[in-house]
Amino acid sequence: MSNNNNCRTANRNFCAPGGKIAVLWVDLDGTTIVCQPYFDQAHANYGHFMKLRGFDPQESIEMLRKIDKANTERVGFERDRFGKSLVEAYDYMRKLKRKRFKEDEILNDRQICENIGRAPFFREPEIFPNAAAVLGRAHHNFMIFAVTIGNREAQKYKVRQAGLQPVFDEIIVTSRDEKPQLVAQIMKDLNVDPKLSAFIGNSKRSDGACVAHTNFIYLPLEPGWDYDKVAEIPSSDAYEVIQVQDWRECEERAINSLIRRRRKIMGSSGPTPVLHEQPCCKDRDS
Repeated sequence: MSNNNNCRTANRNFCAPGGKIAVLWVDLDGTTIVCQPYFDQAHANYGHFMKLRGFDPQESIEMLRKIDKANTERVGFERDRFGKSLVEAYDYMRKLKRKRFKEDEILNDRQICENIGRAPFFREPEIFPNAAAVLGRAHHNFMIFAVTIGNREAQKYKVRQAGLQPVFDEIIVTSRDEKPQLVAQIMKDLNVDPKLSAFIGNSKRSDGACVAHTNFIYLPLEPGWDYDKVAEIPSSDAYEVIQVQDWRECEERAINSLIRRRRKIMGSSGPTPVLHEQPCCKDRDS
């Protein structure tokens, strides 16, 4: 790829010094699209179902969390994992408490668990306030990649239904926790300037690890779940960690700062990026 020929169009300029380009990597779940409340509701629904079947709901939910965490570490973030974890947790509790159900009841209960497990993945997505507008404006000045962990079909469905497809140059979905490796590969493939680029995410662990390769904009709109929580964001001597509270602050304090730095450097060496006021796609924010 010759970035000098491909980084600038009539509406976009993500050119960086030395023939490099500027990139934003953006996490989806919990950063751009609301996620955790749907899983919280699934846990609550499972607890209610288990109570109806004669189990302690809180004990059942805690067992589900343990089993799902173990399954995540073993098989990754595929969509079917959560439903299978619910079935496994149900079977474990049934045997632990020595509950005797008829075979057809057990089959029906397992189906209910699978249905509860599927519910969070194909709901009408809700975008965090100002996310679409901010990313739409950033689209003029950065190549933008969605980098997300999960099921490819479910994640692309959410992007499509949320109207975010025009924002992203590419949507990268992985079932494994390997965001830093993906960022590093894109940087190598596309000749990215890491100091004028950034990863935007809500996870101190999986997103924050990308600070080894580029700047990290920490946007904790959702706390994440137990598997993803660590005490501190990894430190870096080479790149910045910028914590912001919402998408508006993300734009004002972090994204626009990266653009201004690039404009200053590029001013004497070539076409400079411009701070645009209008999004490139439909603004669905409230």
